[in-house]
Amino acid sequence: MQTECSAGAYEFPASYGRRVVARFDGGRMSSDGGVILVKQVDDSLGFSRRFAACFRDERHPAFVEYRVEDLVRQRIMGLALGYEDLNDHDALRHDPVMGLVSGRLSGSRANCAALAGKSTLNRLERSGQQADRYCRIIADHEALATLFVTLFMDQHERAPARIVLDVDATDDRIHGHQEGRAFHGYYGHNCYLPLYVFCGDHLLSATLRTADRDPGKEALADIRRIVEQIRSRWPRVRILVRGDSGFARDSLMTWCEDNHVDFLFGLAGNTRLYDRIASLSAEVRDEAATTGRAARGFASFDWITKDSWTRRRRVVAKAEWRHGNRYHRFIVTTLPQGMSDPRHLYEQIYCARGDMENRIKECQMDLFSDRTSSHTIRANQLRLWFSAAAYVLLTALQRLALGQTSLETATCGTIRARLLKIATRVTLSVRRIVLSMPDMFPCQHEFALAHARLRRLRQAI
Repeated sequence: MQTECSAGAYEFPASYGRRVVARFDGGRMSSDGGVILVKQVDDSLGFSRRFAACFRDERHPAFVEYRVEDLVRQRIMGLALGYEDLNDHDALRHDPVMGLVSGRLSGSRANCAALAGKSTLNRLERSGQQADRYCRIIADHEALATLFVTLFMDQHERAPARIVLDVDATDDRIHGHQEGRAFHGYYGHNCYLPLYVFCGDHLLSATLRTADRDPGKEALADIRRIVEQIRSRWPRVRILVRGDSGFARDSLMTWCEDNHVDFLFGLAGNTRLYDRIASLSAEVRDEAATTGRAARGFASFDWITKDSWTRRRRVVAKAEWRHGNRYHRFIVTTLPQGMSDPRHLYEQIYCARGDMENRIKECQMDLFSDRTSSHTIRANQLRLWFSAAAYVLLTALQRLALGQTSLETATCGTIRARLLKIATRVTLSVRRIVLSMPDMFPCQHEFALAHARLRRLRQAI
């Protein structure tokens, strides 16, 4: 006999002689109770408020239900929680925890939800350079680009003696007919090439570029802007710019040399370079053949190209043979001979730039920075900055509150899954808002420690 189920009930196979029925009737509950910690970080840094200050609101005040700060915080928190699609916000606008972290538990007008829906947020993201009938909130892209560097410097009590700026570009595959669509031969598909600049795990810049431009030449504008902004506040800091061979362009290297900025870039090998280390290569090959194990050697020399470089520069070569194959690599740098030997320079300083690729993967895979499906580059750039903002908040939570815990080195996706995704019942009364979380939650220790640290931080401000 077929079982009859009421609407909204979902039958599962019986267990231990009992029916198993699921319903979405839990009342005022949320699956994202841990995001209250992210709100504490946001309040301490004032990040959403400062991010929203980079927008110009030309709406008529009498008809405004959601402030720009409300919209910005809602979008950033949604990305931090894994909601990449604006369509999700038609349900999230009724989520009590999302309302709590966004500062709105109810709408101020009849028939208005506490938070904005997908259409309002879409108008925010698609704003142009000038207000029109449908988009009257204008983003100041220069101010947004400046904000990330300012926030990085604000998180230091004193100027560091030396910083390393890692620069890299990555592919952002596109499937439609977005503005600036171009085919890239290396990646083999149509894409954008967003350019990222990090200092450690601090994101300083995320600039959307088209795939028909050389990222090495395009990087000069971003590097110049960041260096000038940093030195206006930290005039004595020593800066090293680090990147792969795609950035070993004479224009960028010359600017660094003229402005007392050190650089360390990969350098593509060619016949002349291979001939220059022929004797070293032979020695390493004989050693590998004798021992049966991989062998490597290093050399340092001054070098100039036939046409592309305007001056001589220091080049470090790594000659390596393993399994009968040659794996030679080169880097070019302004760091002098006496500062570090070639092996240390390559293995300890240059190879450390690989960690930046993990940061880019977090931005793309965990925080959806590759969701650039709007038609215009301007709108897609704003989406990229929203994802960057979510990354900044989650890494700030990790840095400020999760040290010496199991999440100290976790990715943004792991922090979300283990600490933010908590089933929570919300109870509202006249005097209190109570968030009731499961007593079997595995990361209670991390949550309690993060809460205590963030509370002390707020009291110190």
